Amino acid sequence: MLKSLLEEIKSSIGKRKMDHFLHFIVFFMGIIFSFCVIFFAKNYVDKPNFILPSENFLQVREDFQVKQFFDSPRVSRENAADLIGQKNEALSLVKIAEDFKKDGKEDKALKLFEHAIALAPKHPEILTKYGEFLEHSKRDVVKADQLYFQALIVNPKHDAALANRQRTANIVDSIDQETLQELDSKRDALSQIHESSAALRRAKKEAYFQHIYHSVGIEGNTMSLSQTRTILETRMAVAGKSIDEHNEILGLDSALKYINASLVNKNDFISLKDILEIHKRVLGHVDPIEGGVLRTTQVYVGGHIPPGPGDLQILMSRFEQWLNSPQSVALHPVKLAALAHYKLVHIHPFADGNGRTSRLLMNTILMRAGYPPAIIAKQQRLQYYDALQTANEGDVRPFVRFIAECTGRTLDLYLWATGSLTPQIPLMAEHEDAGITTLISPSAEEGSGENTIKGDGR
Repeated sequence: MLKSLLEEIKSSIGKRKMDHFLHFIVFFMGIIFSFCVIFFAKNYVDKPNFILPSENFLQVREDFQVKQFFDSPRVSRENAADLIGQKNEALSLVKIAEDFKKDGKEDKALKLFEHAIALAPKHPEILTKYGEFLEHSKRDVVKADQLYFQALIVNPKHDAALANRQRTANIVDSIDQETLQELDSKRDALSQIHESSAALRRAKKEAYFQHIYHSVGIEGNTMSLSQTRTILETRMAVAGKSIDEHNEILGLDSALKYINASLVNKNDFISLKDILEIHKRVLGHVDPIEGGVLRTTQVYVGGHIPPGPGDLQILMSRFEQWLNSPQSVALHPVKLAALAHYKLVHIHPFADGNGRTSRLLMNTILMRAGYPPAIIAKQQRLQYYDALQTANEGDVRPFVRFIAECTGRTLDLYLWATGSLTPQIPLMAEHEDAGITTLISPSAEEGSGENTIKGDGR
């Protein structure tokens, strides 16, 4: 009886071991199944839409390498093949253009070079060949040097571009220096006109309206010159125009008055506080909360992504130090003004009004040096933006030349309006609807306080 009881106990123990073993097997299979489900979900189930973007998601440069197109899941191989096709087509056009050049058909060659650049604007070989054509056939050494420089930005070891730049760099520097000296001569001629001159007073008043009209017009304001003048002189609203457009004009007027009253005749440094005060007035009527305050959010400006808001304080502090450093003060005023404009708009420290504030800072520097405020015409908006984009790509000289050109044209307007320059030079303001260019008449009656305008029909 005891023996049978022991056998029964052994049998029971063996059965329990078997049950434990089966439970372990089931548990182990469950773990394997769970891993399989997780792996499947991770690799085959659609992912949510809020994944972080890849490193090239915000890429704005146009000079991607072909490999990036092949590797990117967002761009197909067909698009990369199209890119290669465009490059090959552009190179073929350059060869044909060179043949036309040898045959003396320079106009046809120029069109082919322009087409090739449009197809492959960042190809160093095409940039170099086009530059050589402009230098030797069109005698445009300044533009040629710019193209060589752009080629070296893409490929710093491009032999032909390096050799060409060694030849053109000093020539272009001399041309730029002559331009600045010519501007100094015109400034000195303007300074000889006494402040009591009625013609000079009228010219300044008209230039004031022109400056505001063009500066807000660059940003998209649709007010005409006559409407801008009416708002500034009468403070009356213009029917059919938005409140913001009125306020943009009034804000720029307020900022200019602040500059004229407190900064133009000031001999000490231009501080960050001064820049914030200018911006405060620029946006004072449009957005008083954002006026005079560094932005707290990221902004995106066309092909340029400015620094993040967390970097603005230190960047603006460095900008202030650069602006007032002995090296900067020693620069020619036009060059310093252009560089200050570019650096500030590149940092883009404000949520809105960066362009207007940068142009006002530029003109503050010019006026301190005895120049009139340069007027950038709204009709030159594309050239203005192209020069800024070229500066973003590494060559700031075209932008400096553009500002020098605008400064020279403004000086010519003052000299012509006061009778110091004989040929008639039209103001930049054009009525696109009527094709009329407005001119300040130097023969206006001296005692008149009004601006005498005559139309030059074209």
